[in-house]
Amino acid sequence: MYTSNIKTTDDSLERIGGKGRSLARMTCAGFDVPGGFLVTADAYRAFIAENNLQSTIVDRARPTLKDGYPAFDDCAEQISELILNAPMSVDVVTQIKGAYGDLEDVNLPVAVRSSANAEDLPDFSFAGQQETYLNMRGGDAVTRAVQKCWASLWTAQAISYRHNNGIAQDKVAMAVVVQTMVPSEVSGILFTANPTSGERSEIIINASYGLGEAVVSGQVTPDTYIVQRPDLSVKESVLGPKEQKIVYDGEQGIRIEDVSESERHHSSLSDGMINELCKTAIEIEGLYDGLPQDIEWAFCDGKLHLLQSRPITNLLVQPIDVEWVPTLPAKCVSRRQIAENMPDPICPLFEDLYLTQGLEAPRDKSLMVGGGPLFVTVNGYAYQRFDYATIHNNLETRRKRNEDPQAVSEQDIEAAEYAAFKGDIIKLKAKVADAAEGDIEPFREDMTEVDRAAFDQWYGEQTDEKINSRITMPESTNPTYVAFNNTKQNDAVLKYWYEKTLPRLESVADKWRSLDVASASDLELFDGICELAIEEGRYWSDDSTHTFGVAKSTDDQLQCFLQETLPDHNFISGQFLTGIESKTMQSNADLFKIAEMLRSDPDLTYTVLVVPSAYLLQALKEHEKAVDVVLAVEQYLKQYGHQGYSMDFIEPTQMEDPSALFASLKGMVRDRNYHPKNQGKKTAEIRAAKYKEISQLLSGLEYWQFRFRWWLARKYNFIREEVAFRFGYTWSILRPMADELNRRLVEAEILVAKDDIFFLTSVDIKKAIKAKASHQKPDNYGQLASQERVLREARKRHHPPGTLPAEVASIEAVSFKETQIKNDESSDIMRGFAVSSGTVTAKASVILGPSEFDNMTPGSILVSPLTTPAWTQLFANCVGLVTDVGSILAHGSIVAREYGIPAVLGVGDGTKRIRHGQTITIDGDLGTVFIHEDE
Repeated sequence: MYTSNIKTTDDSLERIGGKGRSLARMTCAGFDVPGGFLVTADAYRAFIAENNLQSTIVDRARPTLKDGYPAFDDCAEQISELILNAPMSVDVVTQIKGAYGDLEDVNLPVAVRSSANAEDLPDFSFAGQQETYLNMRGGDAVTRAVQKCWASLWTAQAISYRHNNGIAQDKVAMAVVVQTMVPSEVSGILFTANPTSGERSEIIINASYGLGEAVVSGQVTPDTYIVQRPDLSVKESVLGPKEQKIVYDGEQGIRIEDVSESERHHSSLSDGMINELCKTAIEIEGLYDGLPQDIEWAFCDGKLHLLQSRPITNLLVQPIDVEWVPTLPAKCVSRRQIAENMPDPICPLFEDLYLTQGLEAPRDKSLMVGGGPLFVTVNGYAYQRFDYATIHNNLETRRKRNEDPQAVSEQDIEAAEYAAFKGDIIKLKAKVADAAEGDIEPFREDMTEVDRAAFDQWYGEQTDEKINSRITMPESTNPTYVAFNNTKQNDAVLKYWYEKTLPRLESVADKWRSLDVASASDLELFDGICELAIEEGRYWSDDSTHTFGVAKSTDDQLQCFLQETLPDHNFISGQFLTGIESKTMQSNADLFKIAEMLRSDPDLTYTVLVVPSAYLLQALKEHEKAVDVVLAVEQYLKQYGHQGYSMDFIEPTQMEDPSALFASLKGMVRDRNYHPKNQGKKTAEIRAAKYKEISQLLSGLEYWQFRFRWWLARKYNFIREEVAFRFGYTWSILRPMADELNRRLVEAEILVAKDDIFFLTSVDIKKAIKAKASHQKPDNYGQLASQERVLREARKRHHPPGTLPAEVASIEAVSFKETQIKNDESSDIMRGFAVSSGTVTAKASVILGPSEFDNMTPGSILVSPLTTPAWTQLFANCVGLVTDVGSILAHGSIVAREYGIPAVLGVGDGTKRIRHGQTITIDGDLGTVFIHEDE
């Protein structure tokens, strides 16, 4: 049989499709669903087989390339023509007409709706991709509408969606729902949870006059009602203009007609109708085990009819309220230093092993007043503490003087901190100035002969006995000059990093890389996870933080000198710190070599531009011409694949998931004019122009002070990327161990889902391993992991402040280390750190993480939470950069300079305020981002 009554108990998705299965289930449960029948997917399959269309369709369901992007219009048109022109068998036609004839009226108007075998599922949104035909009357019209529904399985949108989501084109089929039409006076959509916010306590109703197609298709602006779920009271109602409605067009089809002026200004639903709708919707949600539903409904003659129900796709997690208050003993915290590389709330295991145990590993006691670790979390986001002893000492002094400590104001605390900090600056500057005097000779030796001669002539004319320290230490109260100001100190720090810190990390990595994960015991896997994570934390604290600080401080010193000496000229250090080799830029050059291999062959070019990034590696492995390309990709991943998109090891590395990398590779292949050498030429021109300009503005002592600061910054700038290149160095070893241990605990029914292990602490995991060994099945660990997973997703929707409490940001000891600038949300101008010179106006590509790299539009401005080395390849396609977090020596700053694109970092919440595709103007000299109004 090719048809079935809509009240069937058949629950086969393959046979009756998503829509048909849902309607059948509601009908059998007693809900008022319009009667009708289903044309099963078997009819479609028989039709395709009888006309020998399957191989032709699958072969033609391949995109063409238009401007380097896959396009499906041509193949969709060809396939649709094949289906519409092929004859339907007598058997199928007879059964469709027979089922239609069995309805209550010989010429009954019906709706003919597509019901594909891969639609109306929680993870995929197929809404609007296949056709619906309304007010069809007569057997011939219904049969033709069924055939048109079959053809709509192959629209350009439907083919593209399946292509991008890895749904095999040869596996899809189409059932069709034929339902009695409801000549509704009012109809619309109801969501049993707020689809915009994810709020489960709100029911959202969209309603308008006439048939529901007007609301579903977005042809009218409907009335909107927000209903409080607990008591079904209307929290908010907004009357839409409802200017038009869809009605029957005589004996066949539909038409649009205007709504009367009087009706437009009235609510389309009464309180009673709203109440009935909501009660029924909650019952339907219960039918689907509490899964929030998207329900189409209609009222006719005061009676409610249910036309469809499907899961709300991609529904956000339930929102939560948070307070941004550090947990004691932490009091003052800031999202800086290593925390800059953690854009999202971190998982519990990472917080435990890396943030707490690892970063504290080199210390035998806490550096913070009140004890506790240097790094903490607030609502899951990583922060560095600023609990200075000077503040607490000031309070203790007041107590000894019998003064009321409660009377100490925040201003008093800030003043005490500032005074103590200034005292430290004076002492440190004197010490550093003496040490830096010895740098005059190496500074001189590194000059060209022409510059050395000019310096010697000027230097010989000086009579000031302190001239060396005046060159190396400008007069300034800025705290940036107090550290890493001389080569003796800086070289000692780098020597320790190269001889101690880096080899230690590599040694631990080598130790665990040789472990056979499959045969290792549970405790061996656990020990490996712990040691690798803790060692990664130690890598930063001992002594990468200081090595990193050498690059940051010398860069900051150049920036400070430029701003204080030439405040009206908008010079920034980044204009002078380009052309410095790094592994980050080398990785981009190596990726381009792979792009050149792909460009050289039309078949490979087609494959890389057409196949979605998530499936590209497999496609290349199966391509007979791609053997060398695959080897090159594997070599690339071996060298650079440990890099991740966040420090948190819950995120896959490039080696594990190279799809984001391939999104960048596509851009290089697509743009035939792209070559890494072009950016080097551009930045060299900027550097030369800025040097010429500043040489005309400075002379004498100020000129040579600038040259010294420039020399020192360029000498050490490279080490920043050397240190950062090893961030997450062992994650590609750790993650397979965690995955295997997680698999075993799921198999033992202690955990439930993939990656659950990341949502437990090391103590929890050790207990779980012990339970597994004794064949116990505690049920709390899977539940705990699930709760922590949901909590992390909810926290992602909040933007963490840069410094807590907010008033601490005004303390100079903290403010000069800030990595976010607080902006006025009512202003269309955002301010951040000016890090790379130039001005550009373009559309924004708002990219929140690697899963969105394919959304990067060539020629746009990249707007992201931050960037790490794994983001570097996106820079090849962008003309500017804006980040939420970061400052002068963030990764994005370094790379933007080398690409010669303007960049403004640390704007705070750019990814929330700027929309994907919105036009913005960024000024990398002033540090501003102008958000244009919608055109």
